[in-house]
Amino acid sequence: MRSLTLAPGALQLELDIAPGNQMADTVLKPLDANADGKITDAEAWAYAGRVLKQSTLKLGGAAVAWTLDRVQVPPYADLKTGNAILKIHAAAKRPESAGAQTLRYHNRYQPARSQCIANVFLQPAAGWQYQVTGQSHSDNGRQLSVKYTAERS
Repeated sequence: MRSLTLAPGALQLELDIAPGNQMADTVLKPLDANADGKITDAEAWAYAGRVLKQSTLKLGGAAVAWTLDRVQVPPYADLKTGNAILKIHAAAKRPESAGAQTLRYHNRYQPARSQCIANVFLQPAAGWQYQVTGQSHSDNGRQLSVKYTAERS
């Protein structure tokens, strides 16, 4: 699942990767780079960076880069059995301006045949209010387009 949260000055991303027991090896192999059955912080951050590079974000038509905030990796054994979720948190800075806006998110990360879901959430604060005026998903769930308005409250 991919969740995007529109917040003042930023767009926050949370990617939840739940491989399940049949697909666990397709995630574990690139995650555990040295194949020692342990996932170090360096391996987790490198993997998360590669996943993020496979997604694009456009705000108002301009490409915006993600900054990796944190990676939450459950124990190796739990991922191996498919009973865990790996979480990648990132953010993208965006200028705050009033009026109609558009964001487009596209995720190309696909270690195996996957089911993708993308959602957008609003986090009004710092004197800003947001309202989604339209959204569309691609059939495979990898692309999300959101039209919204931002107003000073």
